[in-house]
Amino acid sequence: MEIIKCSGVQKVFGEGESRVEALSGIDFSMQAGEFAAVVGASGSGKSTLLHILGSVEKPTKGTVIVDGSDIGGLNATDVAIFRRRKVGLIYQFYNLIPTLTVEKNILMPMLLDKRKPDRDHYENLLRTLGIQDKRNMLPHQLSGGQQQRVAIARALIYRPAILLADEPTGNLDRKNSREMIDLLKLFHGNLKQTILLITHDERIALEADRIVAIEDGKIISDQKRR
Repeated sequence: MEIIKCSGVQKVFGEGESRVEALSGIDFSMQAGEFAAVVGASGSGKSTLLHILGSVEKPTKGTVIVDGSDIGGLNATDVAIFRRRKVGLIYQFYNLIPTLTVEKNILMPMLLDKRKPDRDHYENLLRTLGIQDKRNMLPHQLSGGQQQRVAIARALIYRPAILLADEPTGNLDRKNSREMIDLLKLFHGNLKQTILLITHDERIALEADRIVAIEDGKIISDQKRR
């Protein structure tokens, strides 16, 4: 089943002399259950593509369908709901709320919707990520690797259609980076989670089943590895 379909996606920032075309007519799709990596140099457009897929940015032109929804046509309220329920986002700098406990950070997407979490799913995430004993701690009491694990749990609490990871190992040492990639592969294998990973590190990209290279806002190669 096709979970993502981008057709003719263009993204322009600024006007006149300051105009920058970050994406130039991107055509891209993903099947449910795929694990793909997008690689490219800084400024290539890879993070812009991720932000558009995550409904953080709207395309200037083109259509973006995620899990059957044309996200370019959603209003601000519907976009926020869509992002909470359908897209799991993991960033380099965790983006945890410093005044909330680990548990409340993880459950925040569901608390915002006034929905009761699936406690079995929640406990399974904590066990898999090795943070069962951290649930009542605040983010500043955790290591960088532990904070990133909390961010992964938050991204997966709603069982999203797609997990988008923007340089998730960029702020971690080699050991924690290896553990982070192993965890993503575990969720991909066990939960059949669709994952799109943005990275500039080719060694990390090689862990994915498919590698898409972007240069100057265009896809220059798209290779399936397995």
